[in-house]
Amino acid sequence: MKLNLKVRRLAVNKDQMRSVLKNLTEEKTPASQINLLSAVQARIQMSQSNQSKGIIMKDQSKSKSRKLRPAFIVAAIVLIVVVFFSLPEGRTLAQEIMHFFTRGETNVMPGPTATPVKWVEQTPGVAAPTATTIAPKETPITSDVEVECGTGNDPKCSIDKIRELVDFPVFALTDLPEGMYFVGATGREDFVVLSYRSPETYTESGWLNGFLLIQEEPYTGEPDQLNTKLGADADIQTVQIGSVMGDYVKGTYDGNQNPPKWNSDTDSQTLRWVDHGILFTMYMMGTLPELTRDDLAALAATLTVGPVGESGIPAVESPTPTSEPFDIRDVYPLSLVEAEELSGFTLLTPSILPETLTFIGANFDEKTQIVTFFYKTNGMETGLVIREQLVPKVGVCEVCSFVRGKFVYGSDEDVVSEDAAIETVQIGNLTGQYLVGIGWVNDTNDISGWKWESEPYRKRVRFQTGGLGVEVWGEGYSWSQEDLISIAASLK
Repeated sequence: MKLNLKVRRLAVNKDQMRSVLKNLTEEKTPASQINLLSAVQARIQMSQSNQSKGIIMKDQSKSKSRKLRPAFIVAAIVLIVVVFFSLPEGRTLAQEIMHFFTRGETNVMPGPTATPVKWVEQTPGVAAPTATTIAPKETPITSDVEVECGTGNDPKCSIDKIRELVDFPVFALTDLPEGMYFVGATGREDFVVLSYRSPETYTESGWLNGFLLIQEEPYTGEPDQLNTKLGADADIQTVQIGSVMGDYVKGTYDGNQNPPKWNSDTDSQTLRWVDHGILFTMYMMGTLPELTRDDLAALAATLTVGPVGESGIPAVESPTPTSEPFDIRDVYPLSLVEAEELSGFTLLTPSILPETLTFIGANFDEKTQIVTFFYKTNGMETGLVIREQLVPKVGVCEVCSFVRGKFVYGSDEDVVSEDAAIETVQIGNLTGQYLVGIGWVNDTNDISGWKWESEPYRKRVRFQTGGLGVEVWGEGYSWSQEDLISIAASLK
């Protein structure tokens, strides 16, 4: 593999260069095979020895010689660098010097700013109409390769076919991770993308799947190829991939937040490296199968330009669900009118809503006398929940305010953590409370494992008005405090 690595990128002085090269030749190359530094040093010493044995030079010649010595030493060092980086050991060092990711100054995704919410007026007491569904735009065809192989959303070519269509070697997997199959390949004249996936499978944790993408392009040495900027909190790790080094990171920019922010907790992993003159980027999304950093590095090391058999032929495999798909309307089966008839009070509904929301339905809990209705964000599983309850003359109003306390499994008492950050907010002429956090969660099978989760995926406002306790609840990172207060203030 040839690397376009210029000597001037090594910003070290002569002494540092000598030390670095000496360490490298001693640590990375057995002395019995190569000792470039010793050879150059021996030549310099021999030259000096010959001069001391009887060559008498005039003062002017001595002066000229002294001027030439630094230039000779620098030239020798440059020669060492050039020769060293042409050897396998030098190429390994070049891989270590290369960096495939850079951290940004913040966790906010470069470029986009927060998208403003577009509000739509609603008729109080009437469910929000279904938002107009905009048909997705077709991905434009931009190359002859895509004409033959389809777009990135629908890759169709086999490995053999994509190899015929581009002028650089295409590496592929022979042995696929357990449960995965080859979907297809596509790309353009200057890069290809190989797509693998696992069938969607239903488990106790819900629906799981996995997507593996491998992007390949000739490495040009241009800085822009390696200028992939990550969030400030990204944990970039160096990994060994066969005989070369690469960079690994877990996480991605979360599009659920507005603007997108870096999230290291997502099930998204990226591996980047250069080998055989090709820049590789491997993306793993999902947890089926569960692949670790080392698993991905080992998988990457098996990429080959040789035959891959059935692993290079597109296959279509339909998921075999083991449970009925979940329908959110089963949870909210009532209309607003039906919910009012069951509860015995008139519901307050928003007079403004973001245009992306669609009314799904309502339910009524006879025990707590709470009506809950849900607006779903189009194309996502997030949305807006509104809960309302008549303030009881005797007993607890669950949605009137947040109450701190100790969580007891099985108890009907609705409490938040003692250290939960409850903020007092103004809702029009009313005073309410604002709270950020998912709530009580348990990641174990032990009933004592319940803990308060303050992750800002869920945001809630509670207040009282006209004899009703009201909770406005935003599900998803994109909701802001201002959004929820605006909706709460519009309830009529």
